[in-house]
Amino acid sequence: MLKAYSIIKNLDKKACEIIRNAGIQLDISNSDKRPDKNELVILLNEYDILIIGIEDKFTKDMLPITTKEKIIATLSVGLDHIDKVFLENDKIKIINCQNSNVISVAEHIFALILGLKKRIIEANDISLKGENRRNLSMRSNDITGSTLGIIGAGKISHEVIRMSKSFNMNIICNTLNPEKHQDLIKQGIKFVSLDEVLSNADIITINIPLTEENKNLISKDKIKLMKKTATFINTSRGELVDMSELIKYADENKTFNVGLDIDAENYKDILNIKRNNVIVTPHIAGVTMEAVARMDVEVANLLVKYERKIK
Repeated sequence: MLKAYSIIKNLDKKACEIIRNAGIQLDISNSDKRPDKNELVILLNEYDILIIGIEDKFTKDMLPITTKEKIIATLSVGLDHIDKVFLENDKIKIINCQNSNVISVAEHIFALILGLKKRIIEANDISLKGENRRNLSMRSNDITGSTLGIIGAGKISHEVIRMSKSFNMNIICNTLNPEKHQDLIKQGIKFVSLDEVLSNADIITINIPLTEENKNLISKDKIKLMKKTATFINTSRGELVDMSELIKYADENKTFNVGLDIDAENYKDILNIKRNNVIVTPHIAGVTMEAVARMDVEVANLLVKYERKIK
């Protein structure tokens, strides 16, 4: 019998049933404390399957010496918390959640867009002070009919495009391999260069995974290409953008809006000032109650699919 261990103590009940009904022994952590580096190595050596979260980091020095195949199942879309030596090892199968939080992230993108364009947080602060709309720093804006620039053409971008149709938005998109997205081309989506997206879009959202190759993709020079009235949204990873220059651009141009859903603790020195044109959330877009339950079940079904290969 294969043995699985979940570092996540509140793994969804349906997911647990799926795993156990497949004949896999499932042990679940009863601790709120995440295992440290040494404990993760011990668990990976002891169990055939390890279920982890985005907070659990696997560095190259943690790669186990094993002749037995292992599965690491991460309750996340991104894999940047797992070193590439694990991804390249033929004895280790990495499973991630590619579908479960797509809708949740797309909704959050529009929440940030609307929050910024409609000046929701600033208006709330004014109302709590008993002040009226004349005290807003500037008028709010509509997004209907605006040009939405999307960086990346994956599943989240597909969902963003679907939702954008409600606002009759014009879509331009940048991706490395546009020819692979004939479905979007048939929808009339125009694929352009990164510089064209940044220069021409009223609203920009970046929806790509972080890799060594695309760190700081949105550099100081790229930031300067954006309209001073643009809205820039990042719900992916902060490292994709030169954050210091992005916030500096927002400080210099009060009509430039920034919406971030990132690991905010990594940028405390930049984001420690409240700004009317910047909204930051602590990487919560993909972890709604519904998304987390879907992730657990998605991982469970993928484990059942692959478990026969390591028996």
